[in-house]
Amino acid sequence: MVSTRRWVGCFFAVLGLVGCGDDGRATASATAGQSEGTATPGTATEPTSGTGSATQATTEGPGTASNSASEATTTTAPTTTQDVTITGTTGPTTSTSTGPDLTTSTGPDTTTTGDPCGGGSGRGGFDFSYLWVANTSQGSISKVNTTTLIEEGRYYADPNPAGASSSRTSVNIDGHFVVVSNRASYSVTKFAADKGDCVDKNGDGVITTSSNKDDLLPWGSDECMLWNTPVSPAPFGYNGGPRGTAWAPGEFNPATCKYDDQKVWVGWLDAPTHAIIGRFDGVTGVQDATIPLDNWTSQISPYGAAADGNGYVWFINVYQELVRIDTETLEVKRYPGEGIQFYGMTVDGKGNVWFGPYNNGNVAMFDAQTETFHQVANSAENHRGLAVDGNGMAWVAANAGGTHGCGLNQIDTNTMTAVQFHTFEQCSTPVGVSIDVDGFVWMVDYGGWAYRIDPETYAKQQVLIAGDHYTYSDMTGGGLFNAVMPG
Repeated sequence: MVSTRRWVGCFFAVLGLVGCGDDGRATASATAGQSEGTATPGTATEPTSGTGSATQATTEGPGTASNSASEATTTTAPTTTQDVTITGTTGPTTSTSTGPDLTTSTGPDTTTTGDPCGGGSGRGGFDFSYLWVANTSQGSISKVNTTTLIEEGRYYADPNPAGASSSRTSVNIDGHFVVVSNRASYSVTKFAADKGDCVDKNGDGVITTSSNKDDLLPWGSDECMLWNTPVSPAPFGYNGGPRGTAWAPGEFNPATCKYDDQKVWVGWLDAPTHAIIGRFDGVTGVQDATIPLDNWTSQISPYGAAADGNGYVWFINVYQELVRIDTETLEVKRYPGEGIQFYGMTVDGKGNVWFGPYNNGNVAMFDAQTETFHQVANSAENHRGLAVDGNGMAWVAANAGGTHGCGLNQIDTNTMTAVQFHTFEQCSTPVGVSIDVDGFVWMVDYGGWAYRIDPETYAKQQVLIAGDHYTYSDMTGGGLFNAVMPG
């Protein structure tokens, strides 16, 4: 295997310590598997989900890429820097955590000379590893052990699960917490992965929580649900509901060996051409900053989000542009995509942003240092979500209708070349991709299952997860960890 538990005990290079490791729908009541709506010039829609032959979504206007593969191209990105008005808000919450601060287990004593954090075991090491899958049709989220492949819990993601349309997930820097955004009910909900981080809300001395895939507790009774916050201002219908969602790492405190001030970043629309990026306190769920983005051209909410290790969080205006936000100053920079179809996205360990374009587009990258766009030649597919592992391999979900059809596209980010296209015995509509703590690749299919792929032998194991899964973003914490602490 790549390197068992290679993330545990890694260090921040900026501290001068030793490093280690390898690493839409048209209305709020629309059902999963239907079209987001009708595309019009300058707008975008989510592709059809839930069938073996996904319908290609189209858009007119800037950001449309060529449907044929070409030699690798480089484009200098024009940028706009926006003066933003930041409004601190106390967003309404239906549950506020009274539990412990965000912590990382220190585990056994592996003290290293000169390192107050015991060999780095408090620097983002994972004590356990879970895949969190949004069950869109059920309005719930599943917790799957990535080692045993067992679904250990399932939780309602909103007070109105039937109308939630849960989709984007994000796991924090140490894997202890996950948030899921609900597109149709306009809320964000946080869960704890371990009972030690849950809250005994009724004071009976026992943590009441789901214990398996069939154990869905009534809303409000599961004590591992820590908060649920409606976004504010309210979204402009279903297409404006919250989508792009990402934890940022916060600040590492060497005195406590913990990450302080962790934040969750979420994007939505409050008008057809006006986007909002909201920042939420990771502990309390309070919306503490609101960043408006004028002239939003796609008429669908910020589609994807990811944080890097340099103090930025990135969002995409689907098919249109890339947006960068400074997490400290809240400065916004916007990069129109010259020939790049922004759809799936992630950030790698070098701080570069990667895209899985739909409509038979080439996998593409934004070089954060030179602020230029690049495309990988001969990589065109109907792409969706993607992840980059610690060895620099990008794994990109692909739907039917593209060059090779349904499967997983493997790209070497170091050489900017297409390596191999992986097919699967059962393949419907792959959507999200994530890398787990052991370096295994996870691809979640809308059809009701996921695959775990060994990146070296390409051996595949199917894991059945009941429901429809329109799930994107970082489902394991591996994306954020690799971006902050590259191997």
